[in-house]
Amino acid sequence: MNPWKTASMSLVVSASLGLADDFKTIDGKIYKDATISHVEADGIVIKTKTGISKIYFVELPKDVQERFHYGSATPTGKAVTQRIDKAESTTTPFVSAADRFASFVEKKLDERESILQGKHTPGSAELMVIREFNFHKAFLAGTAIIASLLFAIVWRRFK
Repeated sequence: MNPWKTASMSLVVSASLGLADDFKTIDGKIYKDATISHVEADGIVIKTKTGISKIYFVELPKDVQERFHYGSATPTGKAVTQRIDKAESTTTPFVSAADRFASFVEKKLDERESILQGKHTPGSAELMVIREFNFHKAFLAGTAIIASLLFAIVWRRFK
């Protein structure tokens, strides 16, 4: 294994990461303004405006395959992918939807825990709902008392 070849491959992949390219598959599908996320042994993972996609090398033209040294003796698999992922993680952290959902759930659980412990200070919307709820409770209690009194009066009269 030639260390110069590995280093040059690493430079080519790193240089292509920052540039937005248009990729056209042999089927004719075009990926506009695609940024290469990382290179895997069987294809490349790209980011576009519409999302993240993986294009397998067998779907790409020969010149693109050669650009990423597909089929050569140079290791383009996990070693290159790990280097690229490591470089990406230091520049821009990628937060997945699962991570966002986990942090959302954690925040909601913390809020509920603070409510149960009595440490929660309600906002203006919550205060308005609480006031309205208390008004309805008082109104129903008053109505029940008046109805009970009227029922007692009517009951005594017909006895």
